[in-house]
Amino acid sequence: MKRKVFSIIAGVVAAVGILFWGVGHAYRSPERRMAWIAKHLNLDEQQKLKLEAIHETMRQAREQFHQERTELFEEIAAQIQSERLDETKLLKLLEQRQALMSQVAPQVIAKVAELHASLTPEQKAKAVEHLARFKDRMGHHDHHSHH
Repeated sequence: MKRKVFSIIAGVVAAVGILFWGVGHAYRSPERRMAWIAKHLNLDEQQKLKLEAIHETMRQAREQFHQERTELFEEIAAQIQSERLDETKLLKLLEQRQALMSQVAPQVIAKVAELHASLTPEQKAKAVEHLARFKDRMGHHDHHSHH
């Protein structure tokens, strides 16, 4: 039973995340992205605050990942130049990245769960509708279009 609840929550979190980043594809600035979500889901002031909290948590996570990605890139570059790949070292770096993801995910999920708990059935239906549209667009995505 608990597993089912978790998978439902994980699905919702993925959906909100996809909606957030999908919209981000159309709107480069996070402010415009949040305004789009707020408008299309018809969020009230409390819900907008929850959405902003998700955005802030994701922004902090992105900063952590960016810093860590730079280190990972430099290490991979050094490994490529070396005589022999240090598999253990590369594996350790990837494990660090996964650990960071595991550390950040609960914070993001907690914020998404707060917003989700406040959504009306109509708002959830709209979110699903936009997800479906986004999925269709991604399916027919032209790789040359976003230059």
